[in-house]
Amino acid sequence: MIKELRVDDRLIHGQVALTWPGHLGTSHIVVANDAASKNEMQQSALKMSVQGTAKVLVRDVDGAIKLFQNPKAQSIPMFVVVNQVKDAERIYSGLNGQQIERINIANVGRFDGVDKNLKTEINGSILLTTADKDAANKLLKSGANVVHQVIPTDKADKFSNLLKEQ
Repeated sequence: MIKELRVDDRLIHGQVALTWPGHLGTSHIVVANDAASKNEMQQSALKMSVQGTAKVLVRDVDGAIKLFQNPKAQSIPMFVVVNQVKDAERIYSGLNGQQIERINIANVGRFDGVDKNLKTEINGSILLTTADKDAANKLLKSGANVVHQVIPTDKADKFSNLLKEQ
């Protein structure tokens, strides 16, 4: 069961490594990222940043979907991190909307190298390209539980409400 599928442009960092696994009750963090799955140095850095609070697996997006479809994995509470909304939508669609309690679009679009003028700023931590907005709208139309919550003590805002404000 995926307790949370988080979109965070930094993948694993302090909040993700130290705060969220305990809050969610997860023992596994799965980084679903095509580039990181091919970069051994980045994988080592991601795993070291967690320092024993959870087991970290790094897979490409398709490999992550296969992992989640494995019956043995379905009984393990997991925290999944991607750095793009389109990857969250790929995972949600690949699982037919099953096994995912919620999708948290927390931080995205700040460090991707795309010109800020080509994005819609939803708030200080979310800047969406047209493709990002399309992927977010697909998730919302599919009935996914999509929120924005940076840290566990923040109020979880419905992502649909944030998009309506734009």
